[in-house]
Amino acid sequence: MRIPNINQTGVPGAEQISLGAISSAAQAEMRTTQALTQVVDDYQVMSNKAEAVAQYGQNYQSSLMALDSAYDEMVNQPHFDQDNNPTYRDISKRWNAFSMKHVSKTLNNFTNKTASSKYQTDVSAYLRGKASDIRGVARTRQVEYANGVLASQILSYSKLPNGNEMIQAAIEQQVKIGFMTPEEGVNQLQGHLETHASTQLTMSIQGSNSDSDIAAIRMSLLNNNNPYLSLSAVQGAFTSLTQRENRLDKDFDDEQTNTYVDTLTKIVMGDITDEGEIDLLLAGNQITPAHYANLNQRLVEEIKGPEVDDWSEYSLIKLNVWDYTAADILNNEMLTRDSRIKLLADLAKWNDDQDTDLDWVATQAGREATRRIKAAFPVASKQFNPFGAASAEADAALTKLYDAVIALPVGKRTTSVIDLANQIIADKSNNKPSSSTSGPATIQEIVDKYPPGADRNKALKDFEAKNLIKPDSQDYIRTVQNDIMSLAKELGVIV
Repeated sequence: MRIPNINQTGVPGAEQISLGAISSAAQAEMRTTQALTQVVDDYQVMSNKAEAVAQYGQNYQSSLMALDSAYDEMVNQPHFDQDNNPTYRDISKRWNAFSMKHVSKTLNNFTNKTASSKYQTDVSAYLRGKASDIRGVARTRQVEYANGVLASQILSYSKLPNGNEMIQAAIEQQVKIGFMTPEEGVNQLQGHLETHASTQLTMSIQGSNSDSDIAAIRMSLLNNNNPYLSLSAVQGAFTSLTQRENRLDKDFDDEQTNTYVDTLTKIVMGDITDEGEIDLLLAGNQITPAHYANLNQRLVEEIKGPEVDDWSEYSLIKLNVWDYTAADILNNEMLTRDSRIKLLADLAKWNDDQDTDLDWVATQAGREATRRIKAAFPVASKQFNPFGAASAEADAALTKLYDAVIALPVGKRTTSVIDLANQIIADKSNNKPSSSTSGPATIQEIVDKYPPGADRNKALKDFEAKNLIKPDSQDYIRTVQNDIMSLAKELGVIV
């Protein structure tokens, strides 16, 4: 009998697998091999994709960080270089050069073509946006610079008699190149021509040196035919003319007084002994008739003069020289000529010291204090500042410095200004109000701040000296009350 699917041979007991079974096994093995090949291929594809993603992400993000940083640095750099030339002119060129160099260098990092292609597409889009932005920055700064230059030009032109023509030409040029619309040009021209007319009028008033000059200006205003000279400017000019007239009168009086004092000094020192010199001064209207009479009298009396000083008089003037004028000292018949000359020198020295202290801003200490404050509160680099203006913080600090210095008594201003500036800087850095104007503002504050004793007494004396007032007795009521409370505590009456 034959067993199905089994080939029997002539060898007893031997059995063989059918060809069908062999074929099925071979096909199964082939399918397994194909499956493994597919897996390998799929893995390779995924591996390439993963590598592309990784290369793209790493390089693109690094580029964004580097490019954004370079862009921010360029747009936030000072608007002017060390030679005061604007930096906007080549900013687009510098950005393009940097970005292209960076992109070219980055492309060398890619080994995956897909990632490289994707990077080029996206970074190109990014750079197109940044290029547009930086052109906008350059344009804005160009307009700002042009406006700054225009403002400077117009300020200069306003001081020139024919400046109106120059102002018109400058504005027309701005309109022509597109930095200003025609409407803006018309409005600005009107305003600047009004400023020019007002400035010229002010300069003519300031330059007047006689009554005839002032009269001529008044007449021109009454017959005004300048269309750009506003009514308010004319009204202000009449007020300024009156002030100028008073100023000239005072200056003339001061000149006559100075001539009188100089002549009196020469008489005292023996340099003038002839009445003829005094006559010439009166004829030239250099002294008043009253001065003339006094000088002639002094010329006679000086010859005999006192032989010795009245010591009490000399001591009084010596200790309070600031309360006397030069004429007071020179005309004092209780003092010898030598003593009057010495006291006059003392007065001159005191006046020089006072002038220096009153003009503390122009002193070396005042200039240094101003420099320190401007250095401590600089203008932000991105702010348009072609002419070196101080920052808003510096302006506020300088105002505080001025108020603090001016509150000090004359004699302490120049010596204190740098310390006050340092205090204002320190207070601002610590975000606390400035205490540069040290000391209580009222008697009550002194009483509240200081216990009875030397510190309170000193504070009260300083208050009196600083404010040049003697407090009323009522101001000390609280002081007495506090003293009683302190005594009661010391005695143990109250705790």
